[in-house]
Amino acid sequence: MKTNEYKFFISDCKVAIENNKSIDISYDIEDISLRNFKSYSNAKKKAANLRQKYINHIDELLVSFEKKYTESGLEVNWAVDYNSLIEDVFKIFSENKIKEVNVFESKFIKELGLIKSLKEEEFTISPQSKKCVIFEPRYAISQTGSLFLEFGSALEMELVMEAEFKIFVFPFNNVLKHVEDIELLSQLYSINKNKSDYLSLTTIYSPTISKEKNIELFIVDNGRTSLLESKEHRKALTCIDCDACKKVCPVYALIGDKPYNNVFTGPVANVVLPFLETVDGCKHLSFNCVLCGNCVKVCPMNIPITDLIIANRNMFFENRNMDFSDRYTVKVLNNYLISRKKLNKKAWRKEILLKFIIKRKLTISRPFPKFAKETFSQSKYQK
Repeated sequence: MKTNEYKFFISDCKVAIENNKSIDISYDIEDISLRNFKSYSNAKKKAANLRQKYINHIDELLVSFEKKYTESGLEVNWAVDYNSLIEDVFKIFSENKIKEVNVFESKFIKELGLIKSLKEEEFTISPQSKKCVIFEPRYAISQTGSLFLEFGSALEMELVMEAEFKIFVFPFNNVLKHVEDIELLSQLYSINKNKSDYLSLTTIYSPTISKEKNIELFIVDNGRTSLLESKEHRKALTCIDCDACKKVCPVYALIGDKPYNNVFTGPVANVVLPFLETVDGCKHLSFNCVLCGNCVKVCPMNIPITDLIIANRNMFFENRNMDFSDRYTVKVLNNYLISRKKLNKKAWRKEILLKFIIKRKLTISRPFPKFAKETFSQSKYQK
């Protein structure tokens, strides 16, 4: 792996490790989960199945949502990526002579880089303005054509709801079918994100053109169809951004956010960034994992993160996305490790052979693994 992104990633990881010597991946939500659910595992299973079902039928949900939403006289705008969204937003601003914007930054709005683009075009970012706001709904409800909004404070709620011009932006995978789905997903999010019982300030918003004309809604792809095309990887689109996986990841505990240089960080980033960005620029992230499985145990959506990371590695190998030297090493190791005859050789012979296969420079900072003197065929388990 010789990309600049990989070099920068390694450099930032080294700095992070030197600065951070302590690792804490303890994670205890038992008390609060028992307070909210008779069976937390059943609640997780129900929510995961619900989200997976909706992702598998996301095309139907989006059509249904657009139909309901437009019945009120409003329109849905579709944006393939960042560039098309920015172009449409700037066109709206030009037509309505808007030069002052209040952007409520969320993970998705950071992903789109909206604030940076607005500043480059010399728009005024005003945190207290009620003239025009850009806000990300947490979910869209296809059955009613409404939006589920979550606010960080009463002031934020006031600024958004009373704004003269509203622009709502959200990724297409955050569409639910029923209003009743919100309670379960919100509880799981709040428990895992903040160890609290429920979100504090929320509302279900159903705009109508008779009451408010100045509303624009954008549903954005921004690379997510690449994940959707893979039946296996689309499970990552069920993520509710609770960060539970980060809290138990030993690698993330060491390196933190900076090496990723992206709004996506931690175990989920290792899965999705090769799809949302570029394979060459992000393939190294799928090897940034020790496959301990902690993330899978705590994920409220039961996303098989480690399985998806392994699937990424297999995909890179099969599609020849890995460098030739890496592919050669993997192939030789595979042929060696699946051969019982070769693994039955004496320990010292196996160690010498592996030192030729795995170059010594990779083991400078860690001890080379020692083979047991007795092979599995010779052990008591086979007697």
